[in-house]
Amino acid sequence: MALLVSYTIVEPDKGSLNVYWELCKWVLCMSNHTFIGLATAILEDMGVQYGSEKHTHFVGLCKELSQELKDMMGTDGVFLYPTHPTTAPYHNEPLVKPFNFSYTGIINILGLPATHCPLGLGTDGLPIGIQVIGALNQDRHTLAVAVELEKAFGGWVSPSTIL
Repeated sequence: MALLVSYTIVEPDKGSLNVYWELCKWVLCMSNHTFIGLATAILEDMGVQYGSEKHTHFVGLCKELSQELKDMMGTDGVFLYPTHPTTAPYHNEPLVKPFNFSYTGIINILGLPATHCPLGLGTDGLPIGIQVIGALNQDRHTLAVAVELEKAFGGWVSPSTIL
């Protein structure tokens, strides 16, 4: 299971920052932090608190899912899963669809190795791909399968002319 990481913003020699003040600075293009970083720090404070009943419930669900995937893959299997629910998003599009990250996020939470494999372009001309997910500590399997998939499907293709 992956370790819990805090998203509190700390800068050297300044200590913790006021995230809400940084958000105001971001609106005025004066912050050194990204919107996603600031939003994550704010949501962390509003979310499930470590050690709470809800937290314990979610940890239990993660353990169940982890066991289910372990039983399915064994020690040398892989699981193919979309990287994203759509073709590659346009710049800043994830800001209005923040939960599309869950396709990769759930695998990160479970602490499993995953390799993104580009498969070419979708019908809208934007890149598409898939995750190759492996059993714990079996990164070599995800990489080997990704290499073969990339060969079979043509791999990365530029969506536009590169000058």
